[in-house]
Amino acid sequence: MNDIIERGNLIIRIRNGEDLDEISAYARKCLFEEGPTDTVVLEILSYLKLFQSKYFGAFENEIIETMGLFFKQPEPDTLRGAIFDLYSQYIKDQFGESYTPMQANIIKQIRSKQFFSFSAPTSTGKSFVFRNLIKNSTRDVVVIVPSRALINEYYDRVHEIITTKTVNILTFVDRINTKHSSRNVFILTPERARDLFKNKGWLNIEFVLFDEAQLSDEESVRGLYFDSIVRRVLKTFPHAKCIFAHPFITNPQAQLKKNEIDLDEASFAQQYQQKNVGQLFYIHDTKINKFYHFGTDKDIMGKQKVEAAFDPIERAIESGGSVLIYVPKKHIYDKTIYTQFEKYIKMCLPLQDVGALKMVETLRNYIGASKDDKQFYNSEMLEKLSCGIVTHHGSMPLAARLILEHFTQNRFCRICFATSTLEQGINMPFDVVYLDRFEASASLSVKNLIGRAGRSTSDKVFDYGGVIVRKSAMGALRKTIKKEEPLSEVSHLDIIEDKFDEKYSEFKEAIKNGSFSDDYNLTNADVDKLRSEDVTILIPTLLDMMFQNDHIADPRAEHEADLKEVYADFHKLYEYYLGRDLEIGEKSVLSNAIKIMLWKVYGRTFKSICQFRYDYASRSKERKDFYKKGDDKSAEELIVKYLRGYHDIPDKNLNNYPLFDKNLKANDVDYDLIVYDTYDYLDKLIGFKLSDIYYAIFHQYYTESHDDRALRLAKYFKYGTDNSDEIWMLRYGLTFEDIEWAKPCIDFIDESEIVFNDKISGLDKEQLKKLEQFIHTDIE
Repeated sequence: MNDIIERGNLIIRIRNGEDLDEISAYARKCLFEEGPTDTVVLEILSYLKLFQSKYFGAFENEIIETMGLFFKQPEPDTLRGAIFDLYSQYIKDQFGESYTPMQANIIKQIRSKQFFSFSAPTSTGKSFVFRNLIKNSTRDVVVIVPSRALINEYYDRVHEIITTKTVNILTFVDRINTKHSSRNVFILTPERARDLFKNKGWLNIEFVLFDEAQLSDEESVRGLYFDSIVRRVLKTFPHAKCIFAHPFITNPQAQLKKNEIDLDEASFAQQYQQKNVGQLFYIHDTKINKFYHFGTDKDIMGKQKVEAAFDPIERAIESGGSVLIYVPKKHIYDKTIYTQFEKYIKMCLPLQDVGALKMVETLRNYIGASKDDKQFYNSEMLEKLSCGIVTHHGSMPLAARLILEHFTQNRFCRICFATSTLEQGINMPFDVVYLDRFEASASLSVKNLIGRAGRSTSDKVFDYGGVIVRKSAMGALRKTIKKEEPLSEVSHLDIIEDKFDEKYSEFKEAIKNGSFSDDYNLTNADVDKLRSEDVTILIPTLLDMMFQNDHIADPRAEHEADLKEVYADFHKLYEYYLGRDLEIGEKSVLSNAIKIMLWKVYGRTFKSICQFRYDYASRSKERKDFYKKGDDKSAEELIVKYLRGYHDIPDKNLNNYPLFDKNLKANDVDYDLIVYDTYDYLDKLIGFKLSDIYYAIFHQYYTESHDDRALRLAKYFKYGTDNSDEIWMLRYGLTFEDIEWAKPCIDFIDESEIVFNDKISGLDKEQLKKLEQFIHTDIE
């Protein structure tokens, strides 16, 4: 390090225009020799652009070249730039794309190795490499991601680059469209990936891409399941190439070691540290509402914070940029974010863009919110969205999250209040990231969130973003950035003593010894338990109550009392699965879950279920009656009814408590909270647990008794319908909302193809887009 740098205080010196030639020469030399790997060098360049933009502009093209950002198509105007321009041409000749050097090396390793494990910072173009691998493959490709939100993003991006109708792009393992397809791309969670193994006979897999593979370190059933999928892929598809991608991990070779893959000529591991954008760091002193610059290395950038001459959040919003504010979920639910950040919210004016407003209305229709009626089904989340203010968290319905992600990627978002759901690779970069909540213990999550700061654009400019933390978090942030992130070299499958519950231990043993049922997604011990005499004796009576005249009975509100015995039997079935009686808190949660689950069986849409629950809690009918009589006072004095909120079960220690405070006025019931809570029940409890249990019970009963009603009910639990055409439509990737308009356009559907009729010509552009992959005749 030269003397100019050792003198420190670079932030102040750059701002004051001191020693610019020496400082910039140091940064450019480091970049030329080491690439864009040093956070401090990128900070220096970011400050040069911020404070001395005209000076920086003289060598900005060279910076882009020496960072290897060849996709920006820079025009070299220095010797260093010219050298890297030659490198750029070489990469394009060798690999057919304007890859960065890091991307080119990833491709090179994948071409030459069967197993490759690597790590790279967030937003460095790893997904672009994966998408091109998928595009250029001639055989089946499997992509395994940690969440369904990431499935949606991958699905959209792969659809953008694969335009041929001979490739099926599927989010489940299924054999469809066989008459017209030559290969498949499967984008799966670990749970869905289990279906690969029972379909191994017809699969011809070239690549298995494990994205966000640090899930293997997660101390949960999901982490265990991920490890089990890796082991089974290696055993079942021994000739497939396996690629493991992680963010920031310092020892990616651990992924190979824990799965007993030898580091030899067929395998390789690499940690990449190259970044595509620079970053500036600020602290926010909330007591006096001032912002200060600080550096990640205080010896070089300065030991004292430097007051900023502007508010970085305000500047980003005013310039048409966007801000991510990382907050606790509780602050979204209790709306404190709206008072805490009121100044910035007021800057976000109602959107005028037709595309943005269409997305808002699509979301409104999906959740069933009112547009003008503030008294019933009012959504503050949508009111804020219409001004470019997004909320993003794990209880936001998946379909809603997808809309919000498109909304943000189309640059309609000004402020995004988010929890850690954004950490797992979802492509939503921002100009500024504000960490209102700083969790030093979750350093990898923090790095992933920080990595969202700075959009890597295709413009011929050096891009940088801003990261803001509270004053108290400055030291912790510096430590976090420098902290190593090792991956465990021992799989959870191989750890002898885990401090988890009994069900986890049963699951682990079943995975290890092969006594796990892929058909039912349960351990064989549980599957056996669910066909015991105690269970099967209940089912005939339950089926008699569920079916009337060969149709599933539709229980309207006035027949609710008749359903008590149905609910009681479903309770008993779950208790037989669990092997014990439920505690009162567990019973309350299960009662709500069963009610919602049966509403789905009876064909209720997501929005209608949300409205039912809202009407009950907010006493809608009573309030409407009072309003009609002109008695507004009585309507507004009504108190909320008890509604049990979602909680994970089983949990012996669970207390019984309501979703809303018992003294809350009925007209103050928050419709958004009803939406989030309903989704939690449907996704985390019914979808992730109960549906597997009840499907196994009724499907096994059918195989023994041949009672068609049991099979039909099993299909309802698995698919949401027992109609064979609708099940095929779901298998082709349509949703129930899509089926409403698509079904009249379909004459025939099976494994081989979909045959459409003339009604398809009446569909709109968005509807046709969902079907175009399967349309093989001209539409008049």
